[in-house]
Amino acid sequence: MILLIGIFRPAIPEGIGTPDLEATLREIREARLLSRPYAWYRLKGDETRYWKAWDGRRIVVRLRPGYSPEEVLQGFDYRKAKGTPSYVITLPEGKRDVGSVRNLLNSLNAHPGVLFAEPMLTYRTQYWPNDPGMGTYLWGMWAIYADRAWDITRGNPSVKVCVVDEGVDYNHEDLSGNYAGGYDYVDLDNDPFPANASEMHGTHVSGTIGAVMDNARGVVGVAQIGILSCRALAGGSGTSEDIASCIRWCVSQGAKVINMSLGSSAPASEIHDAVIYATDSVSNPPLIVAASGNDGMNGVLYPAAYPEVVAVGAIDTAGQRAYFSNYGSELELVAPGNLIVSTVPFTDAYAYADGTSMASPHVAGVAALVFSKNPNLSADTVRAILDATAIDMGEYGKDYFYGYGLVNAYLALLATPSPTLGPTRRGNLAYTVRDGRLTARTEDGTITLYSADGRTVASGKSISVTLPIGVYFLHAEGYTYKVVVR
Repeated sequence: MILLIGIFRPAIPEGIGTPDLEATLREIREARLLSRPYAWYRLKGDETRYWKAWDGRRIVVRLRPGYSPEEVLQGFDYRKAKGTPSYVITLPEGKRDVGSVRNLLNSLNAHPGVLFAEPMLTYRTQYWPNDPGMGTYLWGMWAIYADRAWDITRGNPSVKVCVVDEGVDYNHEDLSGNYAGGYDYVDLDNDPFPANASEMHGTHVSGTIGAVMDNARGVVGVAQIGILSCRALAGGSGTSEDIASCIRWCVSQGAKVINMSLGSSAPASEIHDAVIYATDSVSNPPLIVAASGNDGMNGVLYPAAYPEVVAVGAIDTAGQRAYFSNYGSELELVAPGNLIVSTVPFTDAYAYADGTSMASPHVAGVAALVFSKNPNLSADTVRAILDATAIDMGEYGKDYFYGYGLVNAYLALLATPSPTLGPTRRGNLAYTVRDGRLTARTEDGTITLYSADGRTVASGKSISVTLPIGVYFLHAEGYTYKVVVR
C-alpha cells in the first residue's frame, strides 16, 4: 500500500450544488469576443520579447479571399504552408535583420489582399527539467481527486485527446494500449515517434493524460481514452506553422480535447487563426488546454493566453503556486506540476519532471473524463464545468495566481449531466431520467420510488424529483424496476 504522507489534497464538500454554468459560460464567451485580433504583429511587433521568438529567416502571410499569391507575393520565395491556408516566405540572407523584416511586414500588412503578415515564431516546451527516476507517488492524481472520479467513470476510448508536442513513444508499455494514431508535421509523415531518447516531453505529457490503467506497470493517466499524437516540436521547439497545422489535424481526427504544453511570449496570428478555426468553425469543437509558462512571472504565454484556450498554471506538492508558474488575468486553472512522474521513451522508462507542461495534461485528462461521461456536451460547457467546480485557492474567486482554482475531477463529474435517456414504458408506467431528474407517471395505481437502502423517496400517481447519482427502484402496477441515475 502506498502512503501519501505530507502531500497536498484540498478538502471538498461531500455534496455539491448546481454550479452557475450560464454565468461562467457568459464570462468565457465575453472574453473571447473582446480579443479577436488576426494581426498580433501589429500589437506586439515593437516588443523586444516578441522578436526573440522569431526563427530568424521566415515570415508567414495569410491572404484575403479573392487574392492569389501570384499577385501579392510575386518576387518572394514562398510556399504553401503545410496544413493551413497561409503562405511561408523564406527571406534572403541579406534581408534577415529585424529592421528590414519590420519594414517588409508593415508593407505587406498594408496591402489590401493581406489578412496578416507576421514572423515565423518559435514555440518551446514548457516543462521544468528534473533528474529522471522511477516514480512511486502519483500525488497529482490524489490532489485532483482522480481516484474518486474513477468511481464514476474511468474514461471512454471513443473520446480522443490530441497531444500537440514532441513525438510520442506509442510502443511504451503504459501507452500502447491507449494510442489512437498520429501525424508528424516536422518530418511530414504518419509516424510521430520521438527522434531520440531526449525527446521525452510529448511522451511524458501523454502518460499523465492517458497512461494505461490496471496493467500492473508504471503509472496511470487521468483518463482511459484514445491518445492522438501530432508532432510539432523537435528538440524542444517548433514553429507556428507546424503547431497551427497540428491543431487543424487534431480537429480533422475528431479530437474532443487538444493539449498544448508549449508556449511563447509572442502571439502568432497563424496559431490563433487555427485555434479560432477549431473552436468556432467546426460543428463539434474541441476544448483546447495549454500551459501558462515557466518564467515565474506575470504574463501567461501564448497560446494559453488566447481567450479560446484554457490557461493552466502549476501548483507544488504543498499546494502553493509553483515558483516557476506564470500567472496573470488569463490564467484559468491550476493543476499539479511539481515532481510529476510519467512515461518517457525509449525503453518503457519513467521519469520525474516539473513544469506547467505537466499541469496542463492533468486538466486535459479531467476534460476527457467529463466528455466520457457525456460526449454530447459542448466544449464551452465542459470548460464551464471545470471552472465552476475547481477548488478555490488564493484570493476568493478568480485571481491572478490560481485562476478559478485547482481542477477537481470528482466534483467536475458530479456536476456533469448524464446523457438524456429516452422515455421508457412498461405497461402503463412511463418514466424518463434526464440530467439527474426522474419523471414518472402511471394510469393505474400509485408509483413509489425507493432508494437503494429501502427508504421511500417519492410516491404518487405521478412523480418528478431530482436525484443524486445512485441506484433507485420504481414500484408500480405490482412490479419493481431498477433505475440508475448517473
